[in-house]
Amino acid sequence: MKRVILGGLLAATAAASGSVLAAGTGAPGDDTGAWYVSPMAQYSLMDKDRASRDEFGFQIGVGKNFTPNWAGELNYSNGSFKIPHNGNSQKLTGYSADVLYKFLPNSMFRPYLLAGGGLMDDTVGPGDTYHTFLAEAGAGLLTGIGSQTGSFRVQLRTEAKYRLEFANRGVYGPKDPSDLVFGAGLQFMFGAPTPPPPVAAAPPPPPPEAAPPPPPPAPLDSDGDGVPDSIDQCPNTPKGDKVDSVGCTIKDEIKLHGVNFATDSADITPESSTVLGYGIATLKKYPQMVIEVDGHTDSRGSKQHNMVLSQHRAESVMNYLQAHGVTNTMTAKGFGEENPIADNATADGRLENRRVALHIVSSP
Repeated sequence: MKRVILGGLLAATAAASGSVLAAGTGAPGDDTGAWYVSPMAQYSLMDKDRASRDEFGFQIGVGKNFTPNWAGELNYSNGSFKIPHNGNSQKLTGYSADVLYKFLPNSMFRPYLLAGGGLMDDTVGPGDTYHTFLAEAGAGLLTGIGSQTGSFRVQLRTEAKYRLEFANRGVYGPKDPSDLVFGAGLQFMFGAPTPPPPVAAAPPPPPPEAAPPPPPPAPLDSDGDGVPDSIDQCPNTPKGDKVDSVGCTIKDEIKLHGVNFATDSADITPESSTVLGYGIATLKKYPQMVIEVDGHTDSRGSKQHNMVLSQHRAESVMNYLQAHGVTNTMTAKGFGEENPIADNATADGRLENRRVALHIVSSP
């Protein structure tokens, strides 16, 4: 009979998993910082030395995902198990705190291990309740239902765990009985981080403009760097130095102070065009220079979210430069919140850390 009941529970779980796959799923996302509630039906295979018999029960848990792999939760479980021949039942009520380690953070199917302990209220018939301790360990599987990229997500949860009750030998129970508990239910997640929107398509190149009038003859260039004194922001640069479009010596990177994006997006704001124009003019002056477009964020949000966002912003700037005629060899790389240049504890510091720069990989 036990095998029939357990087989039915497993068959229902398999059917639910098949329904999940048939319904279609969204690409999984980071769940760091999200809270969840997990109600489950349970079936307990009781210790062979217990007087009570196998039966169904339930568990409800509340937890939080602290990292992409680690979670902690508090659980309440309850079950009533009949004792043959005398009409009584043994009621077991558990209060446990568990730690979960989840595998495959980028998969719709996330196996996990759990371990924890807590308290057990053990009541037989109308008699006294014995307050004991419990320990438990087990394994399970979380299967995504529908999209797993929004702030609210639903998962199918199935698990099996070994539960040990630290109890003295009694009339209806052995010393330190151990039970095998199977569970199946749903997990509802709230407040999960959402990924940034897709990178906007690069704007089309501007239409050809009428040829500008010829410059005045022999503009004054006091330091001989090829930039007229009228726009030279760094006069007296050493002869032979490579200089940018405003006459300043180029070292290991070309800074793009003033390039901004829409909130939590890779869309470049219109007011950034002036600064990007200086960058375009400099790169066109040195087309053999190899460039890495570096993206950085401040420390707000999860590290994984910031890494993805900085990569998309670096790519957005690279696409903008290429669309405006830059032919240099370029790659884009996001560093997330790594390598801050200011204090993330202040608004001004976070503003400085949200930046894009043109790192010079090689320069002939």
